[in-house]
Amino acid sequence: MRHLPMLAVLFLAACGAPPPMPEMPPPEVGVASPITRELAVERIFTGRIEPVDIVEVSPRVSGTVLKCQARSGRLVAAGDVLFELDPVPFRIAVERGEAAVAGAAAALKQAQETRDRNQELRGAGLIAEEQFSERLRSVEVNEALLAAAKANLANARLELGWTTVLAPIAGRLGLISITVGSQVQGGGAMPPSVITTLMSVAPVYAAFDLDEATYLRHASRLAASVRGETPVPVRVGHAGGEQWPFGGRIVFIDNHVDPTSGTIRLRALLDKAEDLPPPGAFARIALQLEAPRPAVLVHEQAIQAELATRYVLSVAADGTTAVQPVQVGARHGNLREVTGLEATASIVVTNTAKVMMPGMKVAGKATDMETLAPVAAEPPAPAAGK
Repeated sequence: MRHLPMLAVLFLAACGAPPPMPEMPPPEVGVASPITRELAVERIFTGRIEPVDIVEVSPRVSGTVLKCQARSGRLVAAGDVLFELDPVPFRIAVERGEAAVAGAAAALKQAQETRDRNQELRGAGLIAEEQFSERLRSVEVNEALLAAAKANLANARLELGWTTVLAPIAGRLGLISITVGSQVQGGGAMPPSVITTLMSVAPVYAAFDLDEATYLRHASRLAASVRGETPVPVRVGHAGGEQWPFGGRIVFIDNHVDPTSGTIRLRALLDKAEDLPPPGAFARIALQLEAPRPAVLVHEQAIQAELATRYVLSVAADGTTAVQPVQVGARHGNLREVTGLEATASIVVTNTAKVMMPGMKVAGKATDMETLAPVAAEPPAPAAGK
């Protein structure tokens, strides 16, 4: 009795009929339902990163560079020494000023003593009134000369202090154009020598142009953000990238619309301290102007393409697959916004290559839509009384 099935197969083969093919089990695929989230309504712009502060570093006095502590591209703090000029000529000017002050003070003292003696003689009627008036004017002249000498001394000391050039702000230095021994020009009749530029690095601005029609629709909200009342948020990413690592708010609106382009310049302040793009770099700017809206998201791996058509493979309750065309929207990490798909649908997200054609049956395995990791089955509830 145990050999009857084999005998039947041999009999069918002897009669010329092929043996029946074993039925293949349906392929195992990961299935998941779309994610529904509240997403901000944003418009994407291309802008540039701008420093909050930028300074051209120039000496206030002319001279010879004695020391140069600054290095191109270095970060410096406000008040750091950048370079020093030869102070000897300025020290000599200070000493000359001190001598002038001392001489003017001595002349004033002599004039005051002469005035006091003449005042006594005037009381006794021994000198003329005109002579006494000359002594009073002499005192006034020497007081003015002393004040001028003190002002010249203060200026000389100020210029001596200016021989040490300090960083006016914190930031990053540009290319240094001097070395020790260079002659530099200070302020005066000739333009000063620009030694380098110093730009603040954090925070920075993300500047972009907004079309006039959009600006007029949202002018009140933008103005409130500038005043610090209700911030209008922005997200900023590197040009050509897919991520949005930086955030900020609108803090500046220009005072006019550019008549040639019909746009108005806006600035967002980005206050993250690390990894900010350098000033002048292009950036992608996502501006949120409207309330968040619900969106349906699926993993990019689940979206298939046939020429210009994008679709996903839906899975019915009996495991049968079908093509579901969708329209693809913005990317959010590994997820894409799609329209044309029910939020309750079950779609293939892994092993899509195993589905050779629509209508195939598959063995669906619960999968997380965002991570594509298998979802562990919940353990059965314990029986009552145990």
